[in-house]
Amino acid sequence: MDRRYKKRIDRYWSKMEKQCADALSRIDPNDWFDLWHTHPDWDGKGNARPENRKRAIELTFQFLVKAEALINHRNTEVQCFAIVKEDTMDNSIYIHSENPNSSEFPFKYDGVTWNIENKELESIINLNTHQIGVFHSDDEQTYFIRKVA
Repeated sequence: MDRRYKKRIDRYWSKMEKQCADALSRIDPNDWFDLWHTHPDWDGKGNARPENRKRAIELTFQFLVKAEALINHRNTEVQCFAIVKEDTMDNSIYIHSENPNSSEFPFKYDGVTWNIENKELESIINLNTHQIGVFHSDDEQTYFIRKVA
């Protein structure tokens, strides 16, 4: 990787990290959540190169853990999970709870097969604390990451 590109992409990932941190800092951890989410790769630069894809997944997991820590103190049930997609712009971290919008709670993960093997994710995710699931659709596979119950 040439120095100029490395400098630009490092600057981009710093910006994305700050945006995720800002998004988490703006929420009230005691409030309700209706599939609140944020994306760690808004511009989809993780699609450009394998090392960028890895960084996008690392940020997704990093901010999933931060979101979990943010709501960990609650006595009520709150779901925290992340999704990882082929297009890294669609990677996201979710927080969901009972809410006045009548959104399904708990989120049921219909069609998700848990505890699957995925070398790419397993190199990043701590499988002692989190599990990986996959949902297959006609168009793509969506990977889910959640804390082990």
